[in-house]
Amino acid sequence: MNDLTHNRSSTPRAWLLHGKRLGDANQLYALARALNIPFEAKELRYNRLRRIRFLRGVRLTILSRDSRKLIEPPWPDLVIGVGYGSVHVAREIRRRSGDRTKIVQVGNPRTQVDDMDLVITTPQYARPPAPNVLALPYAMGNPARAAAATQQEQEWLQAYPKPIRLIAVGGPARYWRLDLDALSGAIDKLAKRSKSNGGTLIIVTSQRTTDSTKSFLEKRLTGEHQVLVDTFPRFAVLLAAADEIYVTADSVSMISEAVLTGKPVGLVPIVRSTRGKIRRWLHRCGVVGHAVPDFPAFWRALARQAMAGDVDSPVASTAQDSVELAARAVRRLLQD
Repeated sequence: MNDLTHNRSSTPRAWLLHGKRLGDANQLYALARALNIPFEAKELRYNRLRRIRFLRGVRLTILSRDSRKLIEPPWPDLVIGVGYGSVHVAREIRRRSGDRTKIVQVGNPRTQVDDMDLVITTPQYARPPAPNVLALPYAMGNPARAAAATQQEQEWLQAYPKPIRLIAVGGPARYWRLDLDALSGAIDKLAKRSKSNGGTLIIVTSQRTTDSTKSFLEKRLTGEHQVLVDTFPRFAVLLAAADEIYVTADSVSMISEAVLTGKPVGLVPIVRSTRGKIRRWLHRCGVVGHAVPDFPAFWRALARQAMAGDVDSPVASTAQDSVELAARAVRRLLQD
């Protein structure tokens, strides 16, 4: 079986290339399901060579040994990737398929996109208008809509009184970090509401949440109906069960998933890291362009469309999942 072995089925097949971030993977799954075509998920791991710029585009050099084994024929008709490492893998797949595989990239490729069939962005990764760029108002996917709690998850949730106030905590992002003072203030306010009006305060962490932040949160939760969780119950189940949702402003995917529940959503502010402050100063001096991700652009877009508020005034929206907009664009690619 040689490199040019390609899928010849009349039904298009897709590969999903993603890393370990759940929010990224959820977007790809949502898009693939909306397309209603067979797909395989390839969770990729990278080695240290990914940090060497001129090696990124050399075959599959940047992939771990186990991940390289995932990339073999028959080649798919479509590759949907997220994360800048997946860009180079997708290009190699297209090369090996004899240029028959189409490339769709979600998020910020951090490279030129002229050779990509479609780039799907959100406001924090704004790019100049182009025929192959689709700008969505927020990330794809509404996992809470299809969330089915297991019996164990149901029993866990039933042990806590309603209403449930959920705080979803992210972690450091490029040029940004969590504001622990703002997060502490949010916990105090929501704990006070629960004490006055009843209910439960649940804080859920993510894969990006640092150990130091988790330790900070453990010390902050001292009330009877206050609990810190990690992977159980699942985030989608917590979104579906919550009555109010608060999200640290570093995660576009978590914010989008919260907004799409239609429940009151409030953002917990974050702050620029030292690197981010330097970048901002250089931008003001005209030395560099805007830092990406440009989270303030996303926050402004949410405010304009009344999709989210703050801890004091959460907002419930009627936003519709943007996945169908993306699916229509991909279907046009597959028809060409």
